Amino acid sequence: MFTYEDAVKAIDAIPKFLEAPSVEHTRAVLDAIGSPDQGMKIIHVAGTNGKGSVCAFVSSMLAAQGMKVGTFTSPHLIKMNERIKINNVPVSDEEFLRSYLYVEESCKKLGAMNYFEYLFAMGMDIFSRADLDYVVLEVGLGGRMDGTNAIKSPVCCTITSISLDHVEVLGSTIPEIAYAKAGIIKPGAKVVYDGTRPEAAEVICKEAALYGNDVLGVDHTWYDHTSLENGNLCIDVKKGALAGSKLYIPFIAEYQAVNTLVAVSVMEMLGMLETEEQKEMARKGIMMTRWPGRMQQVMPGVYIDGAHNEDGIGKFVQAVRNVECKGRKLLLFSAVKEKDVDLMARHIGREADFSHIMITEIENSRQLGCGILEERLRHYYDGSVEICPGIRKAFDRAMEEKQEEDILFIAGSLYLAGSIMEFLEEQK
Repeated sequence: MFTYEDAVKAIDAIPKFLEAPSVEHTRAVLDAIGSPDQGMKIIHVAGTNGKGSVCAFVSSMLAAQGMKVGTFTSPHLIKMNERIKINNVPVSDEEFLRSYLYVEESCKKLGAMNYFEYLFAMGMDIFSRADLDYVVLEVGLGGRMDGTNAIKSPVCCTITSISLDHVEVLGSTIPEIAYAKAGIIKPGAKVVYDGTRPEAAEVICKEAALYGNDVLGVDHTWYDHTSLENGNLCIDVKKGALAGSKLYIPFIAEYQAVNTLVAVSVMEMLGMLETEEQKEMARKGIMMTRWPGRMQQVMPGVYIDGAHNEDGIGKFVQAVRNVECKGRKLLLFSAVKEKDVDLMARHIGREADFSHIMITEIENSRQLGCGILEERLRHYYDGSVEICPGIRKAFDRAMEEKQEEDILFIAGSLYLAGSIMEFLEEQK
């Protein structure tokens, strides 16, 4: 009998990084499984960094207002079901298997589907059967040519921070990448975007103007940073529906302030922050948000962050500097081949205050050797560096090195974050 485990193995056997099918092919896939996006209220979210956090905040605020919400994100950290959630709970193994078999049978005549396209089709199929109020849909890569862009009529198109990443696919400048991301904008949809980079904001607004969409941009002028209180970021909101109020965000990284206010602006544009009760539910929803692997404290004095590109590492380093530490700040670091490791190393070496850095390798085909990582890091960092092959051995070594008043940070790769979180789950 074909099982859930068999379905996961079958999907894992599909190459993840081959050329993606066209948007037209993904549209044909959706039509083959019954056009599940038809009639759905979809909030479509693109961006370089922060899109997963924005999806989590929006989903949590919608749920707090009594909505039933489907959320599709990637990648997963431990279990594949994490990509497809209903009211922030991953779908069951049974539902995952049912949908895998349905998509397989329905799409036999359409030719090869890639890894992401298969999971996206399954997510949309599962959502179509769940009687949802909203679907929050995260773009896989880029926007304009991403498979998720096969949806027809989103109610809101949201674009988070734009920076240089996947330049071999999306372009080598901020405006080029912004153009790729802004390709999700469709007629009739509200548009909310992170406006902290003017050159990206200009492109996004130009795309929205083609359709006459309502547009709202968020930047650092929307809030005053105040403090960390009981492990929560506390900001004074200056603009938008929550202007004049103090907002608590359940993360320590200041970059989550703009992400949160982008999510709040999505709620505002959809007319869900018009009463004081709705605003209070939104605040509660924000505090209930959980987004694993994003400056997440997984045990006392140990933080995992999924930062894995130059902009993400820059924001991670800023968050590290803001953390009070009576002892040393330690880092366990890894990266994959496609990233600009030199720029990541520059942020870590020149801007952070780490006393000791341990380097390890992820355990798949995208592995970047410890020797290369060490060589890049030593250009910018003159502290002690230690090579620790093997993720689990590296984590054990990091915990052995950590003293009671030290803080250990883990960053550089979502694969690294996921592997260690899986290890911690097993230990429980």
